[in-house]
Amino acid sequence: MTLTLLGCGVASAVAASFNAPIAGVLFALEVVIGHYALHAFSPIVIASVAGTIVSRIHLGDFPAFVLPDYSIVLFFELPAFLMLGIVCAVVAMIFMWSIMFATDTVERTRAPIWLRPAIGGLGVGAIAVFFPQVLGVGYEATDDALKGLIPLGFLILLVIAKVTATAITLGSGFGGGVFSPSLYIGAMTGGAFGFVAATAFPDLASSPGLYAIVGMGAVAAPVLGAPISTVLMMFELIGDLSVTVAALIAIAVASIVTHQVLRRSFFDWQLMRQGISLRGGRARQLLLAVRARHIMGDDFRTSRKARVSPKSGICCEPRRTIISS
Repeated sequence: MTLTLLGCGVASAVAASFNAPIAGVLFALEVVIGHYALHAFSPIVIASVAGTIVSRIHLGDFPAFVLPDYSIVLFFELPAFLMLGIVCAVVAMIFMWSIMFATDTVERTRAPIWLRPAIGGLGVGAIAVFFPQVLGVGYEATDDALKGLIPLGFLILLVIAKVTATAITLGSGFGGGVFSPSLYIGAMTGGAFGFVAATAFPDLASSPGLYAIVGMGAVAAPVLGAPISTVLMMFELIGDLSVTVAALIAIAVASIVTHQVLRRSFFDWQLMRQGISLRGGRARQLLLAVRARHIMGDDFRTSRKARVSPKSGICCEPRRTIISS
C-alpha cells in the first residue's frame, strides 16, 4: 500500500507539472512500482487524472512547449537519429557521472553539512552570472532550443553549464532532481547535433528544432531509466506525433548504450547508495523480503509409525514422524 501511494504521488506530480497524464501513469508504474498490476494501476490512474484536472483548472490546457510543425525530410535521415542516440547516451552518462562525482567529492570533504549548500550556491551563482539560463527548470531556454533559436556554440556551452550546475546543486545537498535538467540538456544536445547535421548534409537534415525534440527524450530516457514513459511524455509535452520513428530510434539506442556501460539509471544509483538493489526485478525483491521465520511455524503434530527392515521384513523400532497440519 505504501508503494502504491508513493506511485500515486509521483504520477499526480508528473501529470500536473507537464500536463501529461498518460506519461505520469506510465512513469510511476515503470520507475516507482516496477509492475503493471491492476491493484496499483487503478489508483495511480485516478491520481494522475486528478493532478491533471487541478493543473488545467489553474494553468489551462495546452502543451508545455508550443512548436512549429516539424517533419522528417527523408527516411535516409534516420541513421542520423541513430547517431544522435549514441551522442545522447554519452551526454547522459557524463551527466550522471558528474552528479555521482560531485556527491562523492562533497561527502569526502570535512566541511560541515550546514556549510555545503552555501558553497554549492556560490558555485551555481558563479555559473549563472554568465549563463542565467541554467537557473530553474529552464523551460524558456528549452523552448528556444526546440524552436531552433539558439546558435550552435551557445547550445554546447549551455550543456556544459547545466551539467555542472546540476551536479553542484545535487552534490552539495540542495533540493532538486534530474527530471527537468535531463530534458533541458537533451534539448540542447539535440539542437547542437541538428546544426552539425544541417551543415554536413544540408539537403537531407531536418530543422535543428526537430533534433532538439528527439534529443530531449534520448537524454531523459536513460537518466530516468524509463524509455516507455519518456516517449509518451515527450509527445504529450509537444503535442506532435510526427517524429515518432526518429524519437523511438534515438531513445532505444541511447537506453541500450547507457545500460550496457553503466548498468543502471540515476535512480538505481541513488538506491544503491542506500543499500537497496533493484536488480532481478520485482520477484527478486519479494524473495529478499521473505525470511525463514516468516514461513516457519509450530502448527504440526507427531505420530508413531512402525519401521520395517528392507532385508528381513521384520518390524523394527518405531520412529517418530512429523506431519504438518
